[in-house]
Amino acid sequence: MLTKKTFKIGGLQVWAERKRVRSVRLYVSQKDLQAHLTIPYYASEKFALDFLSKNYEWLKRTMEKIKENPPPALRQEQEISKAEMEKLKKIISNLLPQWEFRLGVKAKDWKLRKMKTQWGNCKMKTREITFSTGLIKKPLRCIEYVVAHELAHLIEANHSEKFYAVIAKHFPYWKEVRKELNG
Repeated sequence: MLTKKTFKIGGLQVWAERKRVRSVRLYVSQKDLQAHLTIPYYASEKFALDFLSKNYEWLKRTMEKIKENPPPALRQEQEISKAEMEKLKKIISNLLPQWEFRLGVKAKDWKLRKMKTQWGNCKMKTREITFSTGLIKKPLRCIEYVVAHELAHLIEANHSEKFYAVIAKHFPYWKEVRKELNG
C-alpha cells in the first residue's frame, strides 16, 4: 500500500498522503501553494478520489484566492537597503527599553534577520528576540506591536489567554494592529 501519491483532478495537482489520522484533511499549503490531502491508512484510493471530486470547487476557489492575494510569507520580499536596516535598528532600539520597562521584563539580546513566516521570535530559555527585517516596510505601530508581543513572551511563553491578557492590558488596540500587520 502506497503512503504517498499524486492525484490530478480538473487540472489541479493534489499531493495525497496516508497517515495515522482519524479523518480526511484537504488544505492548500501556504509554503508551496500546493494542494495536500491527508487520509487515514484504512481509506481507499476511490474514497480519496470521491472526496476530491466533492470538494473540487472549494479547492479551486481557495487556490485562486491564494494566488490573487498570497500570504505575506509568499510575497516577494523586496531587498532591504542598509539605510532601511539602520532605521529599523534605531526604531527597535528605542522601543525595546520602553516596552521592557512597561512589561517589567528584560531581553538578554536581540537581532534582525530576514524571516519568511514570522515577524518576530522569542527564545524563552536564552531571552533572545529576533525581529524580521520585513518590519521596516510596516508602520511604526506595527513594529511597536511586534516588540511588545515578543517581550510579552518573556512573561507568558505561549499564545494562551494569559498571554493575550498581558498584551491587551498594555496594548489595548492590538487586534487592529495585528490585522494591519498581516493584511
